[in-house]
Amino acid sequence: MLNTSKWKNFNLEKLFEISAGIYHYSDEYDIGDTPYISASNENNGIQQRINLEPEFAGNCIVTGKVGCTTFYQSEDFCATSDVNIFRPKNFELNQKIGLFITAIINFSENYKWNYGRQCRVGDSKKINIKLPAKMLNNEYIIDPEKIFSEEGYIPDFAFINEFMENVENVERE
Repeated sequence: MLNTSKWKNFNLEKLFEISAGIYHYSDEYDIGDTPYISASNENNGIQQRINLEPEFAGNCIVTGKVGCTTFYQSEDFCATSDVNIFRPKNFELNQKIGLFITAIINFSENYKWNYGRQCRVGDSKKINIKLPAKMLNNEYIIDPEKIFSEEGYIPDFAFINEFMENVENVERE
């Protein structure tokens, strides 16, 4: 079992640039190859594939405003205005880190949001999630510039990558 007792809170606004998708009327596009991400909680948020040029680069995290359902998006895409797009500020996002963070957001946030209480960009910026923090000799490494948290904690992305690698290896067995 994963021990989270030493994990620390990180505010999403400290970790990510957060913006909204762009609404397109249905007469603006036809069927095509570009994923069109919506607030759906199915099919990795892909409502359909359309013929518009992608407006957003992949390798990011997307949350639906209704339910705050979160997905990692690897492909370049278009997105409805019903989603928020998270781009890392000061770290290198990859699929393993993206999937780990989406699981944390889904676990901690899904039950808080609904149609009458949507998770808009401003709301997303206020969300705190618990992540493993870098430690050395059982002491937290503190960043005096406080890039990732107000307390100076640094997410342990190496641990996250290793953990997700182990998850993938177990799935292959």
